[in-house]
Amino acid sequence: MQTAKLETKIVNGVDVNQLFDTIEHIKEHKEIAKFNFCAKNKWIRGTENRTTVNEYYGACKTHKRSKLHVFVKDEPEILLGNDNGANPVEYLLAGLAGCVTTSLVCHAAARGIKIDSIESTLEGDIDLQGLLHIDKSVNPGYRGIDIKFKIESDASDETLQELIDLAKNVSPVANTVSRPTPINVRLEK
Repeated sequence: MQTAKLETKIVNGVDVNQLFDTIEHIKEHKEIAKFNFCAKNKWIRGTENRTTVNEYYGACKTHKRSKLHVFVKDEPEILLGNDNGANPVEYLLAGLAGCVTTSLVCHAAARGIKIDSIESTLEGDIDLQGLLHIDKSVNPGYRGIDIKFKIESDASDETLQELIDLAKNVSPVANTVSRPTPINVRLEK
């Protein structure tokens, strides 16, 4: 007797069968859910840095990408840079946008909700008095981040808002930013 092969079901560019297979596999083998990502940074000059990402650990083994990813970070001229790249706090917004959007798309796909397009705008306020150590009572980070979504879909506004809320709640980047995350620093020789 032959086993019927499931037809590939793609929703929002996501292979839904593979998504559910992955979920079931993780339920049976929790150790494959553990991932470790690494970024290596090199200061170039002034306010410019370059970060590379390549290897990461996941599903019980180390993976090496075929192509190194490079992120150039700099500050705008008003903040003493040469504007050779987005600044680090803009990269944080970009990472948050990508993570929440990906979470939204995958959860919509899992529920069979077709998304035609998603656009988002992220913004937040920073007071330089904290960064420049002028006023120690001022937080040097974002005081808050606002994300506004424009989503084209046949789903109701209520369903889309549920998906947005879910995506924010399960996004690793949103959780890292919004909850206390220990950052350990040390000098290596």
